[in-house]
Amino acid sequence: MISKFPLRFLSSLSLLSVQAFAARPSIVPVGQGETNTALSSTHSTLLTTAAVPIASAPASLSLSGYPKGANATTSPTSPTPTSNVTLPACKSIQYAFPSGTGGNATRAAAIKEAYQYAWNGYVEYAWGYDELQPLSKNGTNDWYGWGVTMVDGIDTAIIMELKDVVLKMLGWIQSVDFTTTPDGNVEAFDVTIRYLGGLLSAYDLLKSGQFYNDYPADQIEALLSQAKILADKLAYAFLTPSGMAAANVDFSTNTPVEAQYTAPDGKAYNSTNTASAGSFLIEYYRLATLTGNTTYRSLVDTGEQLLTHPSPAPTYPGLVGTQFDTTGGGMLNFAGGWHSEVDSFVEYLIKIYHYKADNITQGYADFWLDATNSTVEHLAMHPYGFEDLTFISGLDDNGTLTYTMDDYACFSGGNFLLGCKVLGIDALCDLGIAAADGCHQTYNTTVTGLGPLYWGWFDSESNTFPPDPTMDIDGGSRKQAAANGEFIVNGDEVYGSFPESVESWWYAHRITGDPRWADYAWDMFLGLNETARNSVAFATVNNVNMPFGESQGDSLDSFFFAELLKYQYLMYADPSTIDLGQWVFNTEAHPVRVQCNP
Repeated sequence: MISKFPLRFLSSLSLLSVQAFAARPSIVPVGQGETNTALSSTHSTLLTTAAVPIASAPASLSLSGYPKGANATTSPTSPTPTSNVTLPACKSIQYAFPSGTGGNATRAAAIKEAYQYAWNGYVEYAWGYDELQPLSKNGTNDWYGWGVTMVDGIDTAIIMELKDVVLKMLGWIQSVDFTTTPDGNVEAFDVTIRYLGGLLSAYDLLKSGQFYNDYPADQIEALLSQAKILADKLAYAFLTPSGMAAANVDFSTNTPVEAQYTAPDGKAYNSTNTASAGSFLIEYYRLATLTGNTTYRSLVDTGEQLLTHPSPAPTYPGLVGTQFDTTGGGMLNFAGGWHSEVDSFVEYLIKIYHYKADNITQGYADFWLDATNSTVEHLAMHPYGFEDLTFISGLDDNGTLTYTMDDYACFSGGNFLLGCKVLGIDALCDLGIAAADGCHQTYNTTVTGLGPLYWGWFDSESNTFPPDPTMDIDGGSRKQAAANGEFIVNGDEVYGSFPESVESWWYAHRITGDPRWADYAWDMFLGLNETARNSVAFATVNNVNMPFGESQGDSLDSFFFAELLKYQYLMYADPSTIDLGQWVFNTEAHPVRVQCNP
């Protein structure tokens, strides 16, 4: 028997699905779709789709507190540049901090110093490379040689107003040729969230007037022109029979390169994981807004509808599996949840509605609520002996509960909290706080104060764990679970700059105003300095349950700059810095402007 999460007014989370899509349009060359604007002077062969029609919104929805069509529009599917006077007022998302409260200048300065320290190590040992290897004191081009540390990390430097750092990054970004790489195939997902998201966010921040922006004007404008060039190349990923993006793109031939998935019955499919296929909305919607080219939005809306209208139906409504067939569009397994390979798909559904509310994005919000309602009913679990502790279980390929959670799923607390405020459903804030507290438990109970990659727990009533021949559930695991509510899966004790828990604590801090969340993040930062910092920069921690992390790994991922230190810094900055009512974050923590009037 599965213990259910004790939320108030659970029945109010029920929502009828909104059928907001017509049949998927076919892929046609530029000039035959709705928009024939070339996306750059050097790339006139961008593939596009016809516009996705908008169905009429229902007159009302059976959910208390949810917008009943009042914010829906009958405008074209894709947005166009518009003045602020035509935009709706920005939502009030954040707690009303009294003036001069909610921040901590001393802690913010410490986070800023950590960024500068790691950046100095990168400049000294890895300048121009993608990432720093802090132990061997080398650079590595593991992300196509375009300088991912700089492109991924520039928006954090802008927010921190590290002026010399930003100037150096802008000069590099302007010089990059995003049309070529010696590495062959380019992975569409990570390049979109890291590179494209980083470029668009830096552009929005510098154009917002909220941050120092006295940099060369041509270098600021290059952020947008480079984003268009890169997006035009990535768009070839959508040239699949279904219109769902392939996993990779061959930049030499401008063709999609399919990944493969073998089903339990042995049949092989051209496939993509759900997070990869479903995490383009924020970046491509924003690019459509900034350029006025509706092609960008049409591309992603086309692929997204296959994910939000899954066939076959998932085990529980909204909780789609981790693999989809890019030829026929079908769902290939039932491994739903909020974990890796599906995480950012569900994350973006509510965020894109926050970015711009219309009939299409309302359908995405509806599907997100389906997933959230199913999570409350089936995935939110209490470990044996810890009725006040909540974890979000995943499902295996067959749709069976795993009693495990990975760090990636820890973003969900912040996502529930954001949805709570965007949709006006108080019970979602309860779920978000519980999920964020559950992930804090995995940090608060280790030797280092850092959280592991993966953990499990025993059922709240039967004190059992599902049989799994790949996992050694021995006496040590049971003792650890008895003490902490969870046990760390053998081999997954690593901490690699994971930002997801801090992300949720930041949302909780900004939305509830409770200072304990900032204290949680500070304790985590102290543990990071104690275990991951070395004479060059910061590194991977190999074992969170050993003194000083036992040893370090030779990597410093770009998301250390883009996500971990951004969320940490914003935790202690004045709460008006990146107000959640005016900005929405992609899954790599790159904020872009919400379509609203402050």
